Amino acid sequence: MYKDYLAFAIELGKEAGQFILPQEGKAGGQTLKAAKDFVTEMDLKVEALIIERIQAAYPDHRIFSEEAGAIDSDSDFEWVIDPIDGTINYSMGVPLYGVSIALTYKNDPVVGVLSFPGLNEVYWASKGSGAFKDGERIQVREVSLAESIISHSDFAKDGNKEANTQRLELLGKIVNDVYRVRIIGTAAVTLAYIAAGRFDAALYMSPAFYDVAAGQLLVTEAGGVMATAGPYTLFGQKQAIAGLQNILDGSK
Repeated sequence: MYKDYLAFAIELGKEAGQFILPQEGKAGGQTLKAAKDFVTEMDLKVEALIIERIQAAYPDHRIFSEEAGAIDSDSDFEWVIDPIDGTINYSMGVPLYGVSIALTYKNDPVVGVLSFPGLNEVYWASKGSGAFKDGERIQVREVSLAESIISHSDFAKDGNKEANTQRLELLGKIVNDVYRVRIIGTAAVTLAYIAAGRFDAALYMSPAFYDVAAGQLLVTEAGGVMATAGPYTLFGQKQAIAGLQNILDGSK
């Protein structure tokens, strides 16, 4: 049903990924302000490219992007974009970053593409048709929480101190019940890795929709689930999510 939209999004994700790849790591060694300015410039450039392509192909569709905000229309279809997810990694030459493109229908993700040019990997999914990495079908793992690799949301020096304290408390609640905890600084790569069975679950506090729209579709189409536990949003394979809910809901 969404075949044409998916094919378009895959090609757009690849084009956008190749557009940003040559500048990977170019902010390393600069001052913090200069590095932020550099990443903002690249964000805006690749965002403009993506929006231009979408408007040329689907002029009636709505668009929401991290930097540009909302471009409204009367359509039930909306493209949700994070031009560069993992901007700090990108600025420093760490290849864990990427372009996230989702198409939603009445706010429900129906197409998702995650392009990781630094890793030379592209992931995609469409509703009801499974999840794929470079054309190969992928599935979540099925292991117990004790055997699970869990991704924890990032901390920020200039972030909300109360939120950082909550993240530390969350880490303390789960760390002794899981196999490993990872913090890699990008929801896009994290969710793709869960879909591919490299990680098992991720926990976030009020994630922005543009950060997870494509990734959540990948996870669910790969056999995983999206759930909540208290103030946290969870993505992952079913055993890991059930175990985390038991801990975080206080039933353990």
